[in-house]
Amino acid sequence: MHMKKEELVLFPYIRKMVKAKQSGETLNEPRFGTVKNPIQTMMHEHDNEGERFRQIEALSDSYTPPKDACNTYNVAFALLKEFQDDLHLHIHLENNILFPKAEEMEKELEGSK
Repeated sequence: MHMKKEELVLFPYIRKMVKAKQSGETLNEPRFGTVKNPIQTMMHEHDNEGERFRQIEALSDSYTPPKDACNTYNVAFALLKEFQDDLHLHIHLENNILFPKAEEMEKELEGSK
């Protein structure tokens, strides 16, 4: 559900803000009030996913397969680790770059009304 919310609600609105800023068009207020509302939801979901993968990492001994593990087992652990690394990057980019920029742009657009 997380990705669907981003793709259907938050990201389209961010694109609309960018377009409004570039063109000088007036942007209608979104149904969710302020961009901070869906961002807060996304950040909460990011926290949940981060915790879920911390648990998986702990249960898998930091993705260390047993010494006698078959190749499928080794590949599965390597892919889980790769997924966790990608997830951390995704969360970092959104939480620390995209979301703050979106909030800043919303303030700029409100100030230009």
